[in-house]
Amino acid sequence: MSDLYLVTPAVSDAQAFLPVLEAGLAHHQPAAVLLRLVDMPAFAAHQAVLLLKPVIQARDIALMLENAPTRAQETGCDGVHLSASYTAASVKDVRRIIGPDLQLGVAVGESRDAAMCAGEDGADYICFGAEDGASLETVSALTRWWSLMMELPVVAQAQTPADLTALNASGADFVMPSEQWWQQPDAWQG
Repeated sequence: MSDLYLVTPAVSDAQAFLPVLEAGLAHHQPAAVLLRLVDMPAFAAHQAVLLLKPVIQARDIALMLENAPTRAQETGCDGVHLSASYTAASVKDVRRIIGPDLQLGVAVGESRDAAMCAGEDGADYICFGAEDGASLETVSALTRWWSLMMELPVVAQAQTPADLTALNASGADFVMPSEQWWQQPDAWQG
């Protein structure tokens, strides 16, 4: 069975999200948490990471920060996850920014080519998903293909709790439930 890789909703108020985070992590210990922050001033974003980071890392869970390689490095995150909409720098450039010690994940939607390029350019994992509206069948097929052909870990995005069975069977190393997991974690018990 695949490990869970949780993604937060877009956090605009870290203090208000803190009890939600604590309750969710008390319910289930994922392998990683992807922290998504809304656009906010740099200082506020930095403070948000510093507030939430200890809750995650104290449980031996990897903290990944979305689309903010420099901030991930400066705040002691475990890595950075580049969403499909990230265009600020190439995967190679981000790898240079964060160095070899931080993890680098790249969301590739449903593109085999983008997945292979991300792997060649220094990603530590790739993520297939429904960001682009890909169907469960497409994500499952891509995940199955990747897990058979490549050694690099693969994350598969699940849109509903019912998707877990298919994505686990596809060979996903990690399954990333939609941010709705935080409202109903019991529904996502695979």
